[in-house]
Amino acid sequence: MNTKQRIASDLERSFASLGFAEQGVEALRGQADVSLRTLYKHFPSREAMIIGALQHRDAAYAEWLAGGPADGAAHVLHPLVRLGDWLGEVANTGCLFLNAWAEYPDSVAIAAVVKDHKARLADEFRLRLAHVAPGQDTGHLAETLFLLHEGMTQAARLQGREIAYEAAMHAARAALAAANIR
Repeated sequence: MNTKQRIASDLERSFASLGFAEQGVEALRGQADVSLRTLYKHFPSREAMIIGALQHRDAAYAEWLAGGPADGAAHVLHPLVRLGDWLGEVANTGCLFLNAWAEYPDSVAIAAVVKDHKARLADEFRLRLAHVAPGQDTGHLAETLFLLHEGMTQAARLQGREIAYEAAMHAARAALAAANIR
């Protein structure tokens, strides 16, 4: 991991645990354990720091979701299963991307990173459905599964990971069964 990647990783952890508004640049610099000059060399503004952290999270989450069962409903449900693991093992503070966008609603650059991340997540369900149900129109089903993914992320904060996970998986299994995907 190079210096920029390490700083982005440290920023991501810091923003995930303490939020975006509470920490000043000095605290972020301290969390990254670099000089202010090094921090600004790689991330010349607070917005760039947030974007770097989000891009790091995006790559880490994509890696987290990769793989899984090769076929059937289990292949399609894998991102939801892995999200349940993520919420238990990594973070259960809502969606870092939506939290960033809520804190900086006027940032076109942050909005672009958030939308790109969410589009890739939605595509993950589309691709998995196309693999197990080639030729079927599964667009609405993919949107439903994406919605369940996003809802589980937010509901886990309020209801707890277990309840949110079980509810999302129950709904996802029912949606797949209705489409005859087993």
